[in-house]
Amino acid sequence: MASFDFATNMGANPNSAALIRDIATDLGFRVIKPYEGLQDAERQAKTSTLNFFLFDYSAEFSESVKKINQLRSSKNLKVRFAPLICLVESPSKEAFVKCVNAGFDDILTLPWSATKIGERLAAQVDSTSIYFETNSYLGPDRRKYFLDEKVQIQAAPGLSHGFRRFEFSRNPHTGVHITSDRVIGRAPQRLGEANSGAVQHRMAI
Repeated sequence: MASFDFATNMGANPNSAALIRDIATDLGFRVIKPYEGLQDAERQAKTSTLNFFLFDYSAEFSESVKKINQLRSSKNLKVRFAPLICLVESPSKEAFVKCVNAGFDDILTLPWSATKIGERLAAQVDSTSIYFETNSYLGPDRRKYFLDEKVQIQAAPGLSHGFRRFEFSRNPHTGVHITSDRVIGRAPQRLGEANSGAVQHRMAI
């Protein structure tokens, strides 16, 4: 975990924050900082190239979703495309669906294992990631998680609505690198709201 030295503790309450701090410490993160708002995260991005945002699933999950929306709307690429990880102590279908719809990059469940978690976090770095952006969502393709047609999720990217497709990679030394950026169909409204005059990274449309 030497390359992953910065984590933001997104614990929703003192107990979950303590749990996340303990896990992040076991993983070897050099700095573990509580979340103090989007502006603080963007300031931190100037000195920390790769920031893992570590959440928990709890009764306060709706507050976590609000924070996720803030991060995914950031004008700073290192924040907007940062890895968002959720720790779930009591796995259930409801928790899984909510986490996927929230746009987490990975969802980790009990039993905790530093080796296992470290391997999962390493998968977020130096590999190609694909995000989809719609009017109300930015994150990994949720459709791959739902092979069972009985499971209901929020609207997935579709040509009838239009969406934006990103391919990118994260590197602990150089940050976020966009390799492909395409709008297919009607451009999502978030395109103008989140990126207006700020994020200049389009490769192709």
